[in-house]
Amino acid sequence: MSLLLVMYPTPLKANMAPEPRSQVIILVPGMSFEETEWYGYHGESTLWNQAYIGAMNTKSADLHSDVSSMVTLATGRKSVSMSNWQSFQETELVNGVKAIDLHKQLTGQQSSESIVHPRVAELQRKNQQTLYRSDVGQFGERLEAGNIDRYVMGTSDTASQHRFAGILAMNSHGTVNGDIINSLVEDTTRPYSKRVNASWMLKKLNQTTDSNRFMVIEWGDLYRLFSQKEQMAEEHYANQRVMILEELEAFIIQLREQINDDIWLISPFVHQEAYQEKQQLAPVYNWTTEGSGGQLYSETTKRKDVLSNIDIVPTFIKRLGLPSEQHDLGFALERTEDTSSNRSLEAVKNVNQMVGIFQSRSFVLSTYISCLALLLIVTGCFTWFRPKRALHTAFVLRSILLSALSSPLWLLVLAGLETKTGAVWFLCLLFLSSTLWGILLSKAGDVGIYITALLTLAVITLDVMTGSTVMSHSYLGYDPLIGARYYGIGNEYVGVFIIFGLLLSAWTTRVPMSRVSHLLFFILWLGQLVILSHPHLAANAGGFLSAVMTIGYWLLLECKSRMSRRSVILTFCITGAIAILLLFLMQQIGPGFSHIGKAYERLIQGDITFIFDTILRKLEMNLKLFKHSNWTQLLVTSYVLAAMILWWKKLPFREIGKKRFIKVGTVSSIFLLLINDSGVVAAAISMFCVVATYFYWIQTEREKQ
Repeated sequence: MSLLLVMYPTPLKANMAPEPRSQVIILVPGMSFEETEWYGYHGESTLWNQAYIGAMNTKSADLHSDVSSMVTLATGRKSVSMSNWQSFQETELVNGVKAIDLHKQLTGQQSSESIVHPRVAELQRKNQQTLYRSDVGQFGERLEAGNIDRYVMGTSDTASQHRFAGILAMNSHGTVNGDIINSLVEDTTRPYSKRVNASWMLKKLNQTTDSNRFMVIEWGDLYRLFSQKEQMAEEHYANQRVMILEELEAFIIQLREQINDDIWLISPFVHQEAYQEKQQLAPVYNWTTEGSGGQLYSETTKRKDVLSNIDIVPTFIKRLGLPSEQHDLGFALERTEDTSSNRSLEAVKNVNQMVGIFQSRSFVLSTYISCLALLLIVTGCFTWFRPKRALHTAFVLRSILLSALSSPLWLLVLAGLETKTGAVWFLCLLFLSSTLWGILLSKAGDVGIYITALLTLAVITLDVMTGSTVMSHSYLGYDPLIGARYYGIGNEYVGVFIIFGLLLSAWTTRVPMSRVSHLLFFILWLGQLVILSHPHLAANAGGFLSAVMTIGYWLLLECKSRMSRRSVILTFCITGAIAILLLFLMQQIGPGFSHIGKAYERLIQGDITFIFDTILRKLEMNLKLFKHSNWTQLLVTSYVLAAMILWWKKLPFREIGKKRFIKVGTVSSIFLLLINDSGVVAAAISMFCVVATYFYWIQTEREKQ
């Protein structure tokens, strides 16, 4: 089994023909998949079906901010913005001062280019102070070093200035060639009396025939329309929207007819209304001179249905034939062919499913977590303080506990139904399925809980070996709109995965022949370690390290050796060092990098700062989760009860496996809390499984009496 996992075939990237070096990017600030859906129904089908399409996560290091999303896209790292950030044409006045003079005052540099960003040094400083340390302007520097001509056109100006194109192409001095003034024309029938000067832009593109060029066109008409929507009559807004979308489509068609460049349509962020409705994935299109259209595959997300905004700059770098650098955290997007008849509507369908889960995720999980915490409290009270005449409740409590322990399994099995049933009915279906399971299998006593653990592990393993399709659409899985993880096993399920592995380890102690018992234990944990560490399976470094420590503690108890505290600490340190080495070796399997492999690469290159920044970000995330997450109530409840079990109520079990499971499971949960990036989540659900199993066994023992 483990050999098969090691040899598990990894996704193959699409073969890419030699690329034209020049790239033309149409930035459409505010565009969402609502506009993609309109094109799917009303657009020129030939045009949109010849594109390679992707749904981009637009998260930045800030709370929702248009500029920070744009800076993140332009730097290839999560970034922050600043108030009143703007770009100017050199002759424009800023508080009575020429923009080019203000730029020199603030940077000490005399610009030879026509577009300047006077406050670039302040933005660079602000981003260097974050734990992502994004380098504002580094992409423009690399374009300059590669002799790539940079040119920007267009704005999203409303009554105030909103300019995004220059951020993508400017160098570290905050300058880039371009023309803002001529790229707009006055049109009193349009929002804010401004309209994109499409004919002038086409003429400009045809004048600059250099094959080594990077052109950015900011199509701001949609942004202006969305900004004025609240003041407009609904019918007039709808008519204006259709007109703007048709003009954009016509512009792209003309562009494809007149130039041979790679053409991109990118929305760096969605409009405010879409964001509030949690439709936060933005569309990305790519047209090439070869290829019949399809999807964009991201090595960062290891998915075709969603990509990350940190992938955009590495993609341009590769398409332009420039070398990658240490600063790049993302990966170049790959094109994959797709024969769908209407790719835009297929993309919209996938996005709507992800958005639907994201919209109801908070309600479902808060209800689910509160029920688990309440269940532990009620069960603890009945177990420890109930009167003897209530012994008949043992079967009921056992059924409820097994129902709760089976819920992670049902959250996987039922994944995908939430978009058809709605959140409330999904919860009802989850409750019904897990309750029936608990009633039926609790009749089997201890066997019922072992079957539940075995089936849960089997379903998780099967899912990760087939691309984590189910887990990525489960409420208890990871959410691509949050963007903390896109593939593998998330922190919710890694806690279940390890604890249920321990539960089966407790069962192996029942096997009468010790050699067979040890063999089963070895096969079980070898398989788990391979799955957790494999870059194209679980890819969960914190889970792998926690699992290794868990095994070490189990074996330490089995050896029954009385070691000093110093020896125990030394043993764990050595075990941890070996685990880190094994994790590194596992990252060499198959093509491509996982996020773990990327971290090892930086470590080998001596980038200690990157490693420390990553650790600090993980600690910040844990602290944030502890303060604001619903998981905290389950974490506190389960940890308090675990402490009572270990230091007050003892372990009244005859089987050594059960005693060992409670002790090792508790320690394993602590490892998950300390090592994992979102350790609060993994620790909460893992300790819940330990405490719920303890109560289940107690009820089983009492019913036997």
